[in-house]
Amino acid sequence: MSKINFYLLEYAYNYILRQKGKNFFIVTVFTLLVALLASLFFLVTSLQYELFGRIAHQPDIVIENYQAGKPSSIESSLLDKLLEIDGVSSGKTRVQGSYYFRAKNKTFHIVGVDIFEKQDDPFIQKLLEQYDFNSSSMLVSKSVQDIMQKAYYREYFNFIKPDGNLERIYVKASFNTGKRTELKSLIVMQKERAKEIFGYGQNQATDIALDVANKNELDFISEKIRLMLPNVKVISKNDLRVKYEKLFNYDSGVFLSFFVIALFTFFVIIYDKANGLSSEEKREIGILKALGWRVEDVLHAKFYEASILSFVAFFLGVGIAFVYVFILKAPLLGDIFMHENLLNIHNFRVDVHIELSYLLLIFLLSVPIYIAATLIPAWRVATLDADEVMR
Repeated sequence: MSKINFYLLEYAYNYILRQKGKNFFIVTVFTLLVALLASLFFLVTSLQYELFGRIAHQPDIVIENYQAGKPSSIESSLLDKLLEIDGVSSGKTRVQGSYYFRAKNKTFHIVGVDIFEKQDDPFIQKLLEQYDFNSSSMLVSKSVQDIMQKAYYREYFNFIKPDGNLERIYVKASFNTGKRTELKSLIVMQKERAKEIFGYGQNQATDIALDVANKNELDFISEKIRLMLPNVKVISKNDLRVKYEKLFNYDSGVFLSFFVIALFTFFVIIYDKANGLSSEEKREIGILKALGWRVEDVLHAKFYEASILSFVAFFLGVGIAFVYVFILKAPLLGDIFMHENLLNIHNFRVDVHIELSYLLLIFLLSVPIYIAATLIPAWRVATLDADEVMR
């Protein structure tokens, strides 16, 4: 098989066309199986890549206050106590949260900032360096600006505070979020104005964010804070990472079920094909041997036939999976990974991020096995005498 015999290749191609009904069924099933497996791998790896990228923009430790099992504001004075813990390099209070705009049934995400503080998210830090705004102005994303303008808010927006009074804040500028689609509902304003909108007192904040000098001490310091403040919720980067890894664990029931069903279906087809050739196929091989074909010639032709079918099905399946995941954003299948309100597939760009090792795994579990399942029964028949085969 070091040289391509184009005559045998042409024969294999014509044979596929003659048996187009059977081969169309094989290619269709093969393609769907590859598309299913490739879609699962594409979706999981892309969501993992984006999620772990988002974790990188989070502070090392976040402390939230809970009352009666519900999130509540936290006292800013706790920050001084937390900064005394060995290993904590810096910290700050944060004011942020969701604001529901009833007129358009939309939710904005408000982030209060202090222009003298370094922001955890480099995107917000860049906005502060690019724009100057005062306590009566704010920065909004293009998406938020479009929603406000549809409600005839062009130069300013009236926020409704918890006491029912209005808080008018002018739009200083709007910005594009680019690939950061999770920021499409972002509003950035000064921290004091955000406190007024959320109804916080001067000594209250949404949570406290801490940075740790030695990242290996994250779990130790987190546990120390839990013992020091039993009524708060402590979330570290490691906690978020473990949470997302559990979400994308390949041993999860749904993913494993899809994987096993796809492989089982494929191997049933392979077993049926490897179990023997049809009488028509045996007769054709017998005629070829009677015409002077050697065993090697028959195997060459069958190798070309199986290669054409398997490679076409494989690349077609990968192409379908690519379009389904990265262009259509995996409808239905994406909902499998959206449980527990951890994720929303529509807030993900789902950038193209492909692990070649997974494609290689799918290839090795399909193409070589199908070629072998084609060659083995053909070899068994080709080694017999021509008259015995045609009898």
